[in-house]
Amino acid sequence: MSTLRELVWIEHDHFRGWGCSECAWVFNSSGAPTGKSLDESKRNFELQRDKEFKLHVCADRPRAKSQSTKHDVKQDWEKLYRAAVLESDRSKLLQRVEDAEAAILERSRSLSKSPANSGKEQEAITRALYILSLLRARAGD
Repeated sequence: MSTLRELVWIEHDHFRGWGCSECAWVFNSSGAPTGKSLDESKRNFELQRDKEFKLHVCADRPRAKSQSTKHDVKQDWEKLYRAAVLESDRSKLLQRVEDAEAAILERSRSLSKSPANSGKEQEAITRALYILSLLRARAGD
């Protein structure tokens, strides 16, 4: 017998993203959404999220009162970026874009101090900033 679980948006001090309503499972994408357009990136992200949600087993991730998971700066900018891409409320879109841009700027500064092995992430940052600029223009319409 399976429980009635739902994919829900979670906002905590150290985590903002999608998770399970019945256990401690949260969606951690393998990177920034990919696609040739904003719509394709959003669709690919949602497909990956939904697939992983369906496959997770709640019994393997009991709900914890306090989750002490490590969130590095890389994950932070990616999560804020995904939140901006997926924001459907236009009144919140500009703030989400600004939050993501600030986190990306912080991460870029960090990468510039130790550029070893940061090529892939720099490419992801460049793509993310482009998509965010499109979202910023859309929020201003």
